[in-house]
Amino acid sequence: MSKAQSIIEQFYQEEQARLSDEATFSPLDMSMSSADMALISTIAKRFNKDKALLAREALSQALQDMFSALEPVERKMLAKESDELANSIATEMAEDLGMAHLDVSGTNWVMQDKNCIKAERKAEKEKAKQVASKQIPSDDIAEPEMEEPSEVIEESVAEEPIESNDASSDTSYVQDSVEENEDEQAQSNPESIFA
Repeated sequence: MSKAQSIIEQFYQEEQARLSDEATFSPLDMSMSSADMALISTIAKRFNKDKALLAREALSQALQDMFSALEPVERKMLAKESDELANSIATEMAEDLGMAHLDVSGTNWVMQDKNCIKAERKAEKEKAKQVASKQIPSDDIAEPEMEEPSEVIEESVAEEPIESNDASSDTSYVQDSVEENEDEQAQSNPESIFA
């Protein structure tokens, strides 16, 4: 097959894919506010996109957000019901087009529900981790250490300044007191080595 023939083959495949995509999209006649339509038109113009395609993509994303906001039990029921309805619509379209089967493009709502459940569980685990990290167990709280009373007394004695005008007289007074004390102990205790 030449390069030109492969290009034509590719065109046929693209056309078939486009027809299949168009067949899977159901028309929706709706009205929207002029402000919303203006934004869609402006974005479509900026990125050179089709307004209908842009609106379809925006609506699809909004529906997914709304779906994830549903209560889990209700979301599960609606997901199953929506997927069954999508399959029946696809079957009808396939019959109208004379096709045996038509693959439905778009969101599989049952799978979307499972993704929502995973995301919710992950968020709960993250929240539990944050709460656990903020709480400090009572065993881990360190109580301030109390000093022994003798340590407090020694510190207070050491911190008290000795008031004196003459430093040498203070030391001699202390030495005299110590010597007198030793003499008294020696006299009261005859077995002392100082006697």
